[in-house]
Amino acid sequence: MLEPWTNELTSSMLPDGICKRIAEEIGADNLLKLAVLVGGSTFYMPQAESILRPLRDKKIKEAYNGYNIPELAERYGVTQRLVQQIVRQKPVYPTFE
Repeated sequence: MLEPWTNELTSSMLPDGICKRIAEEIGADNLLKLAVLVGGSTFYMPQAESILRPLRDKKIKEAYNGYNIPELAERYGVTQRLVQQIVRQKPVYPTFE
């Protein structure tokens, strides 16, 4: 793991570029964790929209009352057809609620 002195790293110590921008957004400590996890490899980072899609779909299903498809489409920035598809989906994993 990381040495104790590494917690003194700040984003201002980094050269201009993507690493500095990431450190400014998430903190130098989290940048180091990311470097330990994937440093030196090539990996794909999906867009935030893709990461948030399962949560968006869950929220739509929870708010759906059978009559509010237009409202949900507007609230979540999707089409009414997509809202219909989402509320018809079977859960991928069983829920124990």
